[in-house]
Amino acid sequence: MPIYVYIIILVVVIACVQAIRMSHTAATHHFTCPKCDKQFQVSFGRYMFTAHNFEGMCRVTCPACGTTGMMRAQAGKVSGGTDGAAS
Repeated sequence: MPIYVYIIILVVVIACVQAIRMSHTAATHHFTCPKCDKQFQVSFGRYMFTAHNFEGMCRVTCPACGTTGMMRAQAGKVSGGTDGAAS
């Protein structure tokens, strides 16, 4: 089998592992808006397909005030939290 086939398989496996890891992260983290201090959660799909950086921040939009920016995920769930939009 050519080497590129092994590389493709490796990339797919890594992507699946990352998706599983991020699904657990999205389910157990929330965000706090820096402008209005509202805490909110985002769905796994929105969390998965939005911009991230190496400092653990994610580009999300606050559902209360509409502020969009890089926000740090925080451990724990928000009681009565809303599903914020990721941009």
